[in-house]
Amino acid sequence: MLIATTTEQITSSSRVHIALVDEFIQLAQNRIDGQNDPFVRESLADLLSTLREERSGYLDLLNAVMPAKAA
Repeated sequence: MLIATTTEQITSSSRVHIALVDEFIQLAQNRIDGQNDPFVRESLADLLSTLREERSGYLDLLNAVMPAKAA
């Protein structure tokens, strides 16, 4: 059975994902700030970059849905 996804569901889901990714970003940044090992710092910086890309993707999705919701 095909379940239709509504604009409201996509909006709600995107907002929850953005908030969660924001928490992960903050946690990663805190760990970077407290880390002395250059290798670990670089590894966490890579993770931070990936998290920011993920956040951007959810924000793009949210922005794409918002005009459709206004129409």
